[in-house]
Amino acid sequence: MKFLYLLLLATSATGEFTDDLYQLLAKNNTNKNLISSPLSVDIALGMTYMGAGGKTAQEMRDVLKLPADKKEVARKYKQLLANLEGREKVAILNLANRIYVNDRFTINPKFNQVVRDSFKAEAEAISVSDPKRAADIINKWVDDQTRSRIKTIIKNEDITPKLIMVLLNAIYFKGQWQYKFEPENTKVADFRTADSKTVPVQMMQLRATFKARYISKLDAKVIELPYRSSNLSMVIYLPEKVDGLPELERKIAGFSPELREQEVILKLPKFKIEFSSQLVAILQSMGMRDAFSFNADFKGIVSTEAKISKVIHKAFIEVNEEGAEAAAATAVIMTFICADCTPPPPLEFNADHPFAYVIRDENNVYFQGHFVSPEN
Repeated sequence: MKFLYLLLLATSATGEFTDDLYQLLAKNNTNKNLISSPLSVDIALGMTYMGAGGKTAQEMRDVLKLPADKKEVARKYKQLLANLEGREKVAILNLANRIYVNDRFTINPKFNQVVRDSFKAEAEAISVSDPKRAADIINKWVDDQTRSRIKTIIKNEDITPKLIMVLLNAIYFKGQWQYKFEPENTKVADFRTADSKTVPVQMMQLRATFKARYISKLDAKVIELPYRSSNLSMVIYLPEKVDGLPELERKIAGFSPELREQEVILKLPKFKIEFSSQLVAILQSMGMRDAFSFNADFKGIVSTEAKISKVIHKAFIEVNEEGAEAAAATAVIMTFICADCTPPPPLEFNADHPFAYVIRDENNVYFQGHFVSPEN
């Protein structure tokens, strides 16, 4: 049995799979700062699905919530990638796919064609006779695509004679806040953790008009921080209870809050998160089992027997006064107008305890995670 390595950096053509995946990631990392891009996982698995057959394809289709017609699947991903092209350059959002094939094997021409056309993934042959050189080639592509935020995704020991191919997806984002925080207003403040500890953090401060509100069904405040000259934004979910994050994250899957513009006094920590996870166990728990077994059917990719042996996900985010930078290997405006009355007081949004966040546009979530403690 040969091995098909699937390596992911870094939401979805459908959305449901990415919600399910994030719920499990959040549950497994309750006490750990988290950054992820379920979209990246979705795309890389979607590429692999195009060459799957039999029970392997059925399980992947069920977990990924994909249509049975692979031509329709190809159209969905092609449209997703097409929508990302030609974006404004003030906020950078780049997504790239690549396949590296052991030069002892020949990729199925039909599979090669569909991933090139729909996923814009070029296939490149590499020799496994020199594991370090092969790993360096793969890691350099990762490093280039993520602007050196993720320098390595594969180790020398991953390059073995059994390796057939490596499928990669990388997503990179960098944006400037529409309303920047002034560095001189950043002060050391206390951050309250869920286990009742108090930890110092660099707290940014800003008073401006944002889309925000308290949402009773979530028992949380929600605010949307737009990026300059872009339809991208960071949405932050702040539970009212210091230990309320796990319950809140279960509620926000697929939730689209209706926010209204109002004056906000915002306090937000500066933070940087690096995250890495092996996803095989999570995907198996979701029902994708055959792809990792000796019964796997990937004959649509290569003629020899093959299975997925690894699914590696790495992601990075940094949030500061200028904006946010992230890499991974994913409203109705209501204005209060009153000439004869006093405007309402500004909303206090003090993110001094664990909160969840997403980076998204109106169609997709590109990054998602939570911040639970400056100590991490």
